[in-house]
Amino acid sequence: MTKRDFFRILIKIFGLYSAVITVFSIVPQNISSLYFGDESTYIILWVVAVLGVVISLFLFLLFKSDYIIDKLKLDKGFDEEQINLGSLNNESIFKLALIVIGGFLIIDYAPNLLFDIVNAFKLKATYSTIEGSNVDYFQISVGIINIIIGYLFITNYKSIANYLDKK
Repeated sequence: MTKRDFFRILIKIFGLYSAVITVFSIVPQNISSLYFGDESTYIILWVVAVLGVVISLFLFLLFKSDYIIDKLKLDKGFDEEQINLGSLNNESIFKLALIVIGGFLIIDYAPNLLFDIVNAFKLKATYSTIEGSNVDYFQISVGIINIIIGYLFITNYKSIANYLDKK
């Protein structure tokens, strides 16, 4: 694997990870503030702007990684042209990264989702919630979506890695 290929993979993985984290953490937090805030048009514009910037940054990192490598001169100054990673190739690195990102989504949102579901069941059964907490159905839906996306990343990692590995 050349240095250029290695940095191309790192840039694409960083772009994918940043997009996933932003879309599934910052955007739901801002959307949930729509319910509580008075400035709904401002918040809608903010969410649309954040989504636009994140999507454009993701697409830029995904399709213009060679441009970033050239401008930042990331492949210059090394003693050797090749990087030896053993039997790992581009596709296997992407597969590993997708499994890790999917695992992070599941691990990060599963405990909160289970707590929110138990709290919602307790509210329905006893008309009271767990002390110090409220039932937030929006957070329940965000947690379910995140776990589904994490599951889809883990189960479809081969096809997503093939798509990301296109030159």
